[in-house]
Formats: sequence, C-alpha cells, structure tokens
Amino acid sequence: MKKIKTIKEAIKWLIIEHGLILTQIFILKAIFFFFALVSLSKFVKKSNNAIYVGFTALYYDGNSRAVFEHLKRDNRFECYWIARNKLSYKQAKRHGSAVKLFSLKSVPYFLRTTVFVTSDVVSIFSFIPKEKYTIIQLWHGVGPKGIPPEDYEKIDARCVTSEYTMQRHIELWDAPSSKLYITGFARMDLLYNYLKTPSNKLLQGSGIPNSKKICLYAPTFDIGLWPWGDEYEQFEKVCGFCNENNLTLILRLHPYAKIKEGKLEKIIKNYENVYRLGMQKEPNTMKVLAIADILITDWSSIYTDYFLTKRPIIYLEVNKEYYTKMRGNPEIPPEFRAGEITHNTKEFYGALKTVLEKGDRFEEEQEKLLKIIHGDVDGKASERVVDVIEKLMNP
Repeated sequence: MKKIKTIKEAIKWLIIEHGLILTQIFILKAIFFFFALVSLSKFVKKSNNAIYVGFTALYYDGNSRAVFEHLKRDNRFECYWIARNKLSYKQAKRHGSAVKLFSLKSVPYFLRTTVFVTSDVVSIFSFIPKEKYTIIQLWHGVGPKGIPPEDYEKIDARCVTSEYTMQRHIELWDAPSSKLYITGFARMDLLYNYLKTPSNKLLQGSGIPNSKKICLYAPTFDIGLWPWGDEYEQFEKVCGFCNENNLTLILRLHPYAKIKEGKLEKIIKNYENVYRLGMQKEPNTMKVLAIADILITDWSSIYTDYFLTKRPIIYLEVNKEYYTKMRGNPEIPPEFRAGEITHNTKEFYGALKTVLEKGDRFEEEQEKLLKIIHGDVDGKASERVVDVIEKLMNP
C-alpha cells in the first residue's frame, strides 16, 4: 500500500509540472525506463573509483544546482543533472553532464548512481528499485508556509539550515535526529558571493539598467498576479507607481503560477521600467536577489534568503489561516517575517513610500532572524553537503 501511495504522489506531481497529457507520456516512458533499469541492474557493478551523484530539482536552480556546480570540480565524484523538463536540460548541459528523466538514454547513469540529491519531492524515485543507492533531501525553501512532513523512510539524509530548524523538524514532525544534518542552504553560497560583486556586473547582458532602484516582486504560486482586487488592473497600477517614482520593477513569478500570459505581456509592454525575469531568462534566483534593492513578496520562503542582503522587504499579508494552519505546520513561524507587513493595496503603497524615504527599518531584526534561520552564512554550505555525502558513503 505504501508503494502505491508513493507512485500516486509521483503522478500527482508530474501532472502539476507537465499537465495531464504530457504526464501520460511520462508514465509510459517511466514504465519502459523502470523495466530497463530492473533488467539491467543485476549486470552492473558500482564503480570503486568514483562516486556517481545524480542531482535534480524542478528547474536548474536552488540548492541542488549549487551543490552540483560545486561538486563537479571534485574528481572523486562523477556528477550529472536529472532534468525534468526541456528548459532544465538545456540549462544544465551548459554547466556539465545532464540527462532527461525517464529517458532510456539515462538508464546507464542511474545504474551507476550511488547518491541521488534532490531539493523537492522524492517520489520521482519511486520508479527506481531502492537498492544500493542513497537519497539526500536538500529541500527548496525554509519559510512560513505550512509544508507536508517529510517521509523519512524514503530518504537517508535531510539537510537543514540551522540548529533551530533541526529542532523544528524533530518537534513538529518527529524527525529522526540521525537523518538530520545541519549544513545551511547551499544556494546561500551563491548569494553570499554575488553580494560581493558590483550590481552593474551582475546586470550585464540582462537589458536591465543600473541607474534606478530595483524592486523585485516575487510572489508564491497560490497568489496569482496580485492578491487584492482585479489582479491585472492592480498590477498595472503598481507598474505605474514604480514608473512615477523612478523605480525598476522586476516580476518573477513562481513556475506554478496561473496567469493569462497575453494579458500580462500587454501590461508589461506599456512600461519601459518593468521587466519579467522568469526561469527561462534567468534560472539563478540568487542572482536576482542580489540585484534587488527592495523585495516585495507574500508567503514565499524567498524572504529568508533575502535577509542576507540587509535590504527592505514588503510582505503582502493574505490567507494567513491557509498558509500557516490548513497547509500544515510551517518550518518558520509567521512572526519571523521582519519587514513592512501590508494587508491591502493602500497599505502596500504606504509601505513602499516608507521604504523609499526611510530605507530598511527592520535591518537589525532581520540580521538576528537570519542567524536563527540560516545559522552562520559563510559561503561553505555546499562543502558541508559534500561532507554529508562522504559520511554516508563511508559510515
């Protein structure tokens, strides 16, 4: 029954990522992939010379990407990226070896793999016989939204950000301490280093000018385009406000956000100061955070990363009951959102004016919360994840 439940969960996430029709194709490919893997596995021996590590995430971004790019420089490991869509495959190939999930061409890679590293659901591995390989869960965010409890039977290690979050996992989800490793978020290494780089260098090739303050609007996928009133009409007013106040506005929507593309693009074309910077144009979220002077978000965990910048944050407060209770327990309490919290459009404009006039009024509080949530950010989290891999390979 547990295996059936896991497969159902995998199918659910494939539908979310690819839609019903493409998921049916994926399932057929997965069946052929599974039988090929099982049939050939008994003839393949693991290499004693190198540890094969497969990395995956919804897109080529985040913690998995950070560790992948760090580890591929170490000749003790053979690393490759498991792409779940064409965009990820194309982006990952620029940085190293990559295969497509459930492609028959990827079977030899999976047969040699000793460690799988993921930053989201592990159910995609339910199609693979769990023999002689290890799964490490990095996860993709640490924030105030309720999250489902981890199924610790499916994984061998869960990397967490700090002593505080480790205790949250133990207290809220009865996590076995033996599977928890405090490493910090590997993607924070990227932000840590980007913040040492001048913005004009980070902006090169983006088409975004360096002459204005940059507002980054990055909502989570449940919100849509704007939480109050007609979302398109209100978003256009935000564009106009930024234009009047000499601000550049960058829109970075969640990959799962449901919007009317044509309607949104029509709005953006009317404003020279507004840019849409999605995963296709810039897959590296940490680079986007580094160039932003102000973050506007809601319940997205992205704000805990942004604490490192010591810059202002404006939160759009909406559906608190849903995010903190109905969805489950949050890894980070909602009261840890240090910044300007707004409950309607009027309050939002008031908060944005305050930020423009007074800067970050919550810098000291954000600095304290950063240490609680992420520990000491030192640019070495990826190294600590590698230490976990080595420990699991050599117990």
